[in-house]
Amino acid sequence: MRKPAFWLGLVLSMLLAMPVLAQGVYDDAGEDEDQTALGAYGSEVSNRFLMGANGFITFPADPAMATVQPREEFEELPLPVVSKRVVGFFQGTLLGAYRLGMGTLDMLFAPLTPMRMLSPEPRYMLFPDVEHDWY
Repeated sequence: MRKPAFWLGLVLSMLLAMPVLAQGVYDDAGEDEDQTALGAYGSEVSNRFLMGANGFITFPADPAMATVQPREEFEELPLPVVSKRVVGFFQGTLLGAYRLGMGTLDMLFAPLTPMRMLSPEPRYMLFPDVEHDWY
């Protein structure tokens, strides 16, 4: 009984923290270089955390959307009317698992500045003014 309470508390604390991070608290222009460097660091950390949270929240949409709108490459499969949707579901499930795992790692490693975002390109963006960190 403790495990569901722990996960519920974790999700609720993340949901409460997201609006504060999304407001751009650290984006204020500082008076000296230390505040500017701190503001840039805070902006980068909040951007990475929110992108990870976006992947963490939206991962259930991947299997459903891959089943409804399978990739064009699946048209070449035998019996594409049926098989493209089945293969699309499994492809979406794997992508969702990847999005969930990498979103979790992005949230955990958000304070590590040199590390790039691990999350794949988002299917849906829940937070405005958050951009994916491209290589």
